[in-house]
This record gives sequence, C-alpha cells and structure tokens, in this order.
Amino acid sequence: MNESEDSHDTSTAPGAPNIPGAPSTPSTPISADLGTAVATLARFLDRQPLTAAIAALEHQLQGADAQHAADTAAAGGVDADLLVSALTTRENLGRLNDLIHATGIMLALPFILDEGEKVTNRPSLGAGNDPSRPYDLETDQRVAEFKLSRWRGADAARKRQTFKDLVMLAADQSGRQADLYVVGPEPARFLRSSASTAAWALDRSPGARRTFQSVFGSLDVPVHEFTATHAHHVRVTDLCDILPPAVTDLLR
Repeated sequence: MNESEDSHDTSTAPGAPNIPGAPSTPSTPISADLGTAVATLARFLDRQPLTAAIAALEHQLQGADAQHAADTAAAGGVDADLLVSALTTRENLGRLNDLIHATGIMLALPFILDEGEKVTNRPSLGAGNDPSRPYDLETDQRVAEFKLSRWRGADAARKRQTFKDLVMLAADQSGRQADLYVVGPEPARFLRSSASTAAWALDRSPGARRTFQSVFGSLDVPVHEFTATHAHHVRVTDLCDILPPAVTDLLR
C-alpha cells in the first residue's frame, strides 16, 4: 500500500483502550532531516544492540493487550519519531553499499596501480556494472573487480557473486592482468576448495553462464577446479592487506 494514499480514520474507536500517545484526530506527518534522523537512531541503538532490543520487545509483547503493547513501546523508546527516523535514513542512505564500494576502490587505487599505469575506462565505482563498463576497474595494464562484503557464515549469494566475477575476469582476452579484490580469507578459500559446480554458482547469472559456456565449455566443472585451471592467472587479493588500518580493523 502507498502510505501517502492511506487515508484510514485515525480517530479512537468506541471502546478502544486509552493508549497514551494515540491520536484522537488526524495528525500532522512527522518529518525529519537526515542529521536529526541519524541522531534519533543513534540514541535508540546506544541503549542496547538492535538484536537484543528487538528480542526483548518480542518477549515483552507475548500475551500483551493493547495497553500493555503501548506501555512496552513507550518503555522501549519505540515511537513514531523512531520509525520516521528509520524511514528517513533508509531513504537517504539506501545506496550505502555503493558508497562503501566506491570509497573502497578509491582508497585502494593509489596502492594497487603500478608506476606508469593509468585508468583507461571510466571506473564502475557503484555496486554493479553496465555493459559499457564490464569491470569495476580497467587500466592499460589490468582489469579488476572489487568485493567489499565481509563474509559471515551464510554466504551463498556472496559465493555466487565472487565466482561470477572470477569467471568474467578469467574470460577477459585482452592480455591484461586480472585481479579480484576481496575482504578476508574466506572468498579465496571458497574459490580454491569448493566442490560446488559452476552450474550452481552461476544459476542466478544468466549472462555469466553464457560467457562461461562460450569460453570454457561445460558448467559441470567444480569451482576449485575452474579456479586452478581456467582462472589460475587471476590474482585474488585481500583488501585487508591494502586498505588503511582504521578500515581493516572493522573488516576483519
């Protein structure tokens, strides 16, 4: 439902509990600038970690009636201002992954470019590539992809994306060095040891599947075998060995 078109009656129904803070007349929408919204979220999150806060609310709401639900929300700091702040922050920072991706590449460039090496194509700093820019970075000496995600244990999507990038780098026929930059040891470990097949790893990437079959043949090859053969020339580098310590302390 489009919230702006939600015109339900906000008046208190007969017999409804007298809930503190519930509007008796249509209320003026709350608005927040980004700075105020972030500050509101920070105050809420300073109380306790988000996972713990939500778990506590869940336990407190078991068996609750309307009044107890309202009291629980008030005691937990959950109000309309918090929701508006969360929505405002999400609206403004929804592409935060793009900012992380772009900043990571920018900070790494001075350390990875060799003397005399120059960027030849407009880099793809935002997450994702378009057909005119198939790689995150193209120079006169290399093609490169950057994965800034930290693996946490349930990483099927990250595994697929990492293998897809490996395939596309391995398929490059320009003769330039191919580099895959990742975070932590887990991506390289997956690429070098996984018995999962290329068919599984590329099942969400039809374009990469077509490239694989065209350049390398059958999709039945295991990931580790492809890495050791067709992609043996692709360097896999941990960005934690390149980025500033203040960053890598958070990534490790």
